[in-house]
Parts: sequence; C-alpha cells; structure tokens
Amino acid sequence: MDRNDAIEKEFTRFRVLIIGRANAGKTTILQRVCGTMEVPKVRDKYGRKIEVYVQGSLERGEHDIDNEITFRSNPRYVFHDSRGFEAGRIDELKKVESFIAERAKARRLGDRIHAIWYCIPMTDRARAITAVEDTFFSRCGTSNVPVIAIFSKFDGLDPVAYGQLCKEGKNKLDAKLMAPERAMKIFDDGNYMRCLLAMKYPPQDHICLREMDKENADCSGLIECTAAALKHETLEKLLVSTQQTNMEICIRYAINRTLRRCLHSYTKGCQFLISEPWWGMQMDLASWFPHIWVSLRQHIAGHYLLVVCVLPGQLLTAMSLHVC
Repeated sequence: MDRNDAIEKEFTRFRVLIIGRANAGKTTILQRVCGTMEVPKVRDKYGRKIEVYVQGSLERGEHDIDNEITFRSNPRYVFHDSRGFEAGRIDELKKVESFIAERAKARRLGDRIHAIWYCIPMTDRARAITAVEDTFFSRCGTSNVPVIAIFSKFDGLDPVAYGQLCKEGKNKLDAKLMAPERAMKIFDDGNYMRCLLAMKYPPQDHICLREMDKENADCSGLIECTAAALKHETLEKLLVSTQQTNMEICIRYAINRTLRRCLHSYTKGCQFLISEPWWGMQMDLASWFPHIWVSLRQHIAGHYLLVVCVLPGQLLTAMSLHVC
C-alpha cells in the first residue's frame, strides 16, 4: 500500500468548522450541503447524543465546539459549530484558536479539521464586517486549514438593489429581474473582500449564497471553492466524493484530476483501450464516486472502463461499468 492509499484509508469523513454570528444561516447552509431538510444529529466527543437543535436552529445555551454535527442523509460530513463566537469576547476567540490548534495536531488524519467556513450575513450590509470578523481574521491563525468566507443571505441585498433600479427609472418587473445582478455590484463596490484580504489571516476564497431557505438551493459553488482551496488531492477527493446529489462535480474532478493524468501518461494519439493494466485507472476514477462504488464492489471482476479516443485539444471518452 503506497502513502496515498494509506492516507485515503484514514480519511473517511470530511470535517468542517463553521463559524458565524447568530442568524447567519449556518444550519440552513449545512442542510443544503447535505441535500436534506432533516434536523441534524449532535453528539459529544464521546459519542453521546445531545439534543441542542430546535426547529432547525441552534440553541444559544451551553455548547462545546468539540460536538459533532451530522446528517443521516450524508454521514460523510462532520461539522463543528463555534456558537457564541459572535459575542466577540476574548475567551470565545481563545476557544476557537485552541480547537483549531488541537485538531491540527491530531494523530488521526480523519480527526483534523479539513476546512473552515466563516459565515457573514448580508442582511445588514453596513454591519457585514464587524469587530468580530476583524478579530478572527487578524488574530486567529488556522494552521494551514483553508478558510472560505461565506456571504450568506445574499438575497438580503436585493431590496437595496431593487430600490436603486426603481430610482433609475426601471419598471417594477425589470427591477425585480435585474436586482440579483445589481446586488453583486453593490457587494463589489462595498469592498468587503478587499477588507478581509488586507488582514493578517485572510480567507482563501469566498462565495455568495442566496435563497438558501429554498429546498432546491444550490451549494455546489461552496463545494467547488472549498475543494480548490485544499492542498492535497486526497482531501479534494474526500470532499468531492461526498456529493451524493451532485454527480456533475464528481464527474468533472474524476476527469480533470485522474482521467487526464492517466491518459497523458499512458496514451499517445487515438487508441482503443480495454486491458488489464488499466484496472488501476479504473479504481482511481471510481474512488471519486464511493457512494456508487460501494454498492458494486462485490462484482469487481465484472467492471471495465472503455476509453474511446483522445484527440488533440479534445477528450472523448465513454465509460461503462458492467456487472457480471
């Protein structure tokens, strides 16, 4: 077993620390990422169940950042929530710093934090970046764990955008249709990211999420920018492979990270390939889809991959998984 295989065996779940003020929409974002409306399960570090969620929102009572938040619909995610951090108190910041540092030193790779999502609600644009954000991004190093700034409730800028457009003479229907685009301009003009990037520990990337309260809301952008910020392909694979309801991301990464590399190494020109040496590549491709692969592992001998051809500047493939 090579080093990458050993690492993959240690990583079975993607672990995220989510940070944000009250009413930042954290719970809703986690539900959308996991493709569910269900109430999450919370357990302490000893595995004991804790009842801390009420009507899909976080209770503001006693809380331990070590508690693990999971969803039955997608148990390959584990979330930790730094509730209370929005108070901006030094002791709360120290708890977050200590948690990040301790997890960075965890012996088991699967116990480490793999990404941090920092939620900043845009319902009050004048107070989007407060002393809380200034404290975190100026003082809290994350031990190389990538931080993604999530500007949540982005549709909160739509009324402002709608008002501007109406004042400019647009009719109500056009103003409503143009509001999302104008909201993005308002965001860009507000220099929110420029402010964060100027701090000592800036986020690696950011994403603007709107209408997460809708059941069909799309969180794929959050997954993609998080994957892009990771520094190890094994972590990318772990994150991308959790997307049980978004096969497009899995396919794109399987092609860009594995198929292209393998074809570049083993083929020249247009070839017809279906032979035993390609089994390793088939396994690598399948590893981006573990939730599908698991159900077929008992029939491994009956699987094969058919690569039709490789043309300059264009990759044409046809993949088939056959079961005996």
